[in-house]
This record gives sequence, C-alpha cells and structure tokens, in this order.
Amino acid sequence: MREILVERRLKAVSKKGNQRIEQILLAALEVLIRHGYHAFTMREVAAQCGMSVGNLNYYYRSKAGLLADLIDSVWRGYEIEFDNILQGNGSHDPEMALEAVIRLILDDLATRETTVFFPELWAMANHDTDAAKRLDQIYAKVRQVFVALIPQINPSLSEIEVAELALFLSASLEGHTMFVGYRKPWASHRKRISNIAVKSMLDLVRGIQPENYCS
Repeated sequence: MREILVERRLKAVSKKGNQRIEQILLAALEVLIRHGYHAFTMREVAAQCGMSVGNLNYYYRSKAGLLADLIDSVWRGYEIEFDNILQGNGSHDPEMALEAVIRLILDDLATRETTVFFPELWAMANHDTDAAKRLDQIYAKVRQVFVALIPQINPSLSEIEVAELALFLSASLEGHTMFVGYRKPWASHRKRISNIAVKSMLDLVRGIQPENYCS
C-alpha cells in the first residue's frame, strides 16, 4: 500500500497538528486492518491513538469524516505513482504506461495492508452509504488512469466504450486481491499472474472493436 499522505486544510494547520492528523489516520488504518470494518469506531480509533474520544473529535467530528480522510490519504499515495507513470514515461508509449499501471496494482497486493484494507472497505460499503459513496469516487479516479491510456492505444472506441473497458480492467485487477494477495492461496504465483494480466489486457485493449460490445 502507498504511504498515507496528509494534506489538510483544517483548524489544525500547524506542523504539530498535521503530525497528529497523520497519527490518527495511521491508527484508523490499523483498526480497520487489524480488527475489521465492524470495529471501526471513533472510540476504537481514539484508543489505538492513545487519546480520548473528545480529543479525537477536535480533529474529526464524525466517523464519516475520518473515513473520508483516510481513503483520500491512501488514494493520494496511489495518485502520485499513477501520475508519475502517465507523465514520466520517457518514451511516451501508452502501452508501456498501461503495463506499468497493471503491474503496480498487482504488485501492490503483496502487502498485508492492501490485501486487507480494500476488502474491508468493500464490506463496509455494503452497510454504510458514506463508505460506498467514497469508495465509488476513488475507483472512478482509478478508472480515469485507464480512460487516459485506452484511446491512445485504440482510437476506434467511443467515449462510453472506453469507460466500459476501463471498468472491466479495474474490476478484473481488483478481483485478484482474494487470490494472489498477501498470504492468499496463489500469492506465490503473483508474478506469473501479472505477466498473464499484462499480455491479455494489452491484447484486449489493442484488439477490441465497437462491434465486440454488441455481439
């Protein structure tokens, strides 16, 4: 998992305040990963952080706000890496960039944090509308990375066809979490599965045509 990056515009704008926010977000991440979404409460996060609920409320008035900040902070780490791939690809080869994105997503499953964090969010989203909304927003941002690359590789696709293909790629990669993630049954095959994903997904993006969507 990419490291938590704190970028806040709150009451606590001092260096000390930002350090406290980072401490809270790390504690919230640990609670979610170690104890599960059902234990993700302000009281548990405060205890993990070694502060009172009242002190926690100084920074976050609700669990929804804390969760939103946690997800955004985790996303920011990924966003930087995605931007580096899109902008820092020396050859400006969209196929190389797409391969790099695919490998980044699958390689990231080697960490316990990623393997546990996102499925816990999926479970929470089934019961919490705020979590569901925030998770949908984050995955929409991930898909925009694919949306930026697909038309450069296959310009024959319409805007909606690009969006649908981006959804398929994102969903397919996320689905690997339960099989090749940290300590999962096929974890030792992650590199080989990554190679399969790169080959099959690049071939798909290159070759799919509008008529394939309707056949």
